[in-house]
Amino acid sequence: MVKGIAAKGKKLKAGPPNLKKKGQSKVGQKKSSRMKVSSAALLKANATVAKFEKEARAAVKTSATARKRAVVAKKAAKKASKAKASTAKRAAKSAQNTAKKAAVKLAAANAKIRTAKAKARAIELAVTEKAKKIAEEAKRKADLEKAVAAFTDQWNKKRDKAEAAKAARKARKDALKARIAARKAAKKEKLDALEVAAKAKAAARKASKKAAEQATIKAAKKAGKKATRKKTVKKLGKKKPAKKITTKRRSSDRKGKSSKSG
Repeated sequence: MVKGIAAKGKKLKAGPPNLKKKGQSKVGQKKSSRMKVSSAALLKANATVAKFEKEARAAVKTSATARKRAVVAKKAAKKASKAKASTAKRAAKSAQNTAKKAAVKLAAANAKIRTAKAKARAIELAVTEKAKKIAEEAKRKADLEKAVAAFTDQWNKKRDKAEAAKAARKARKDALKARIAARKAAKKEKLDALEVAAKAKAAARKASKKAAEQATIKAAKKAGKKATRKKTVKKLGKKKPAKKITTKRRSSDRKGKSSKSG
């Protein structure tokens, strides 16, 4: 803090805090490390703080100069002769008043700086809080999307697993049905083949029997025809000699009769 000199040697605290370059660099570093957000209001507040700090630095120089002059005037008044004592005292008092006014001006500049810094800090906190809320909202949204994506992925995996199990069960069921159908088809084919074979065998037996019957009938007919022919031949053969005999007999009879008559 810069010290000012008031009347009767009283010291006034009039220096603004953090007005040195080193202090300013620390404040700037602290702000840069603390603030990660920016806004038009915050930039304006920081510009106001910088303006008031510049005015305070000028007030510090003015106050220091006035204080030195007051000290010099006081020493001169003590050393002045009786003829010049009143003039020297007035000059010393004027210098002290000037130093006092400079100290008051410096104090006012410090107050402005504190007010501007408080306002800038409030704006910074508000902007930071807003940015923090926005970041938290974004993080919450991202976490929600991530959780939804994870849940969706897990649900899809579970559904795919269930569908795969269902498909496997269906495939096993279809395979079982196919095997049963194949066995039934094979059995039916076998039965059909046996039935066809039996029918073919029966048809063959029937055809063979029919052929045998037809052959028998044909043979019988043929035998009957032969027998009829033989009988006819026999009959014809017997009748002709009889006729001849009869004729011969008749001729012999006629010859006998003729001989007897002769």
